[in-house]
Amino acid sequence: MFDKQAYTVFKFGKRIDQSAQNKRELLDKALPALRELFRLDRVYFFDWQQERALLSLKMMCKREYCMDMQEDISVLSEPDFLKELLRDGIADSTDLNYPAVYVLLKWKRPMMIMDGEEVKNVIKTRLGVLRLERFKKERVFTEKEKKLIKGVAAEISRNLTRTEVGQHNQQRLNIATTLNDLATVFASSLRLSDGLELILQGVQKSFRFDRVRLYQTSHDGRKIKSVLGVDISGEVTNQTEDDLPEDERTLLRDIFDSGEAYRVIHNVVYIPLKVQRNKVGFLTFDNLLSRRRIDYLDFISLKQFSNQIALAIDNAELFERVQELSNYDELTKLPVRRFFAEKFADEMARSKRFDLIMSLIILDIDLFKQINDNYGHQIGDWALREVSQVLLTSLRQTDFPCRYGGDEMVIMLPRTNDDECKIVAQRLKDRINKITIPSRYTDGKHVTLSISQGIASFPQDGQTPQELFDKADKALYWVKNGRRGTFAVYREVADDLPKEK
Repeated sequence: MFDKQAYTVFKFGKRIDQSAQNKRELLDKALPALRELFRLDRVYFFDWQQERALLSLKMMCKREYCMDMQEDISVLSEPDFLKELLRDGIADSTDLNYPAVYVLLKWKRPMMIMDGEEVKNVIKTRLGVLRLERFKKERVFTEKEKKLIKGVAAEISRNLTRTEVGQHNQQRLNIATTLNDLATVFASSLRLSDGLELILQGVQKSFRFDRVRLYQTSHDGRKIKSVLGVDISGEVTNQTEDDLPEDERTLLRDIFDSGEAYRVIHNVVYIPLKVQRNKVGFLTFDNLLSRRRIDYLDFISLKQFSNQIALAIDNAELFERVQELSNYDELTKLPVRRFFAEKFADEMARSKRFDLIMSLIILDIDLFKQINDNYGHQIGDWALREVSQVLLTSLRQTDFPCRYGGDEMVIMLPRTNDDECKIVAQRLKDRINKITIPSRYTDGKHVTLSISQGIASFPQDGQTPQELFDKADKALYWVKNGRRGTFAVYREVADDLPKEK
């Protein structure tokens, strides 16, 4: 037997069953179709906020158009009406002087929620209400029409579920694609600071926050090493802990100590970045200028992405620490030859470009082989550490010493001429001459250390790193040939050196 009502519902469903990007787009199709089907004068859509006992008016459709509306209607004083609507799915209006009915919409909406540190996917049931109005009093809604209205409402509800699920999945896909692209850019960056800047710029651009900041901290969370920030202009700012007000520093420490997964203060979201027990920083974002609401899905997605950022920062810092360790000699704590060569080439290029001067000292410990042979290699290592400590505590911050090999050490002195370099060499000579090998190792003999030093200066003695090194090495050769414990400048002794063939 042909069921006319079922067929009408089917046709209505086919009419609105088109791909809609969101709920608003779907209702733009459904409400005019509903008005036409039941020859309505007006139809309204409300979100039903049960926890607040509010019907929140969102849309109204009359004639050929729909418009957004915003009005909250309290239904706290109408429990019988709500019970009837929930029980029967439809209820007659009691507060209007013309025919109107309310019909219930019920659909599913996927959501992501925070459960402690864990992000969970859940399905929430959403309620909405349609109010159908006819202005002529004699055009009341019949029981047959009400049955059909409920069938059509169920069809709208099914389409709302499909639309909400599709929109949620598309949003997640878009965000996942964006975050994956950002992670790829981060991973391809050669330096941690470059990668963090690209990440912040990408987050700000993709999520359209007014401001995004990343605080890098020490692992105990007590010291802020740097603060990178990006605002709507896309410009990157870099601050240190000293640039931050004390109340902000106190707040960050408090959030870390609390163990919270996140905190929102004055519409600023703070997400701690942790790897197991290691604290590496904070990701914060806000829309304080635009006042635009931060979408919860954006927040949840960034909360998940923050784990990748934290792990990447931790790995990058570990790599930098390992790399830094590989740049320094374990025994003397001085930079190694390879690291020195890089710095030396850079400084030489800078000196040429800006017409600057620089000097180089090559030194070694006098009679070092005899120290090893007479007192043992442990005392030889002790002597190397003592001399290295003098270098580390006697030079300027801009000077760059290194252990070149064996007992030979090299010092680069930027923006220093040979006369100034002689002052440094004299200081090193005097301080190292005061180092005495412990008498328990020398059978009571008084044995002190001394060094020989050769000096060369740019641009007079050489135009390339190799030329300058060769000249300083020749000056050292001159000193070691009968003048141990002293120093010499290449140009001053060049005439006394053997002539090259």
